[in-house]
Amino acid sequence: MDSIGWLSEQVPVVALLIGNQPLLALAVLTLTATVVAFGVPGVLMPISFSSGALLGGWFGMLVVIAGAVLGSQALFLATRRWLAGRLRRRWGERLARFDRNIEKRGFYYLLGLRLAGAPHVLVTTSSALSAMRGRSFGLATLLGLLPAVTLAAMAGSAV
Repeated sequence: MDSIGWLSEQVPVVALLIGNQPLLALAVLTLTATVVAFGVPGVLMPISFSSGALLGGWFGMLVVIAGAVLGSQALFLATRRWLAGRLRRRWGERLARFDRNIEKRGFYYLLGLRLAGAPHVLVTTSSALSAMRGRSFGLATLLGLLPAVTLAAMAGSAV
């Protein structure tokens, strides 16, 4: 007996998810957005690979990248809302030069860090604490994560 068949017998919800692709896609998107928003390290590639195997390469990639961007944006906004004010009050003068650089070239810095595979939580929170706009952050995150997620999802679809 294969592991999916055994798991489907043990947990009926799994059988429902496996049999219904839109519901499975929604579950993967929700899982991805949640773990990324909570800053769980090292989960994006395994989820991408699994989504490629379960949903197919292109559709799995779209679902995971949408969840990753939504989760990153949620972490960005939460950090900016609850942490940026305190940091600015304490380190405001020292951050002025940093903010000027981020305003000018922040999109490219973030894109390079995403492509290089820098730790997600550090990149997202430091971007939120800077003067970077939310739209620039979202676009740089999308473009920076896209190659790795696409490769992992396509590899998963080949299994």
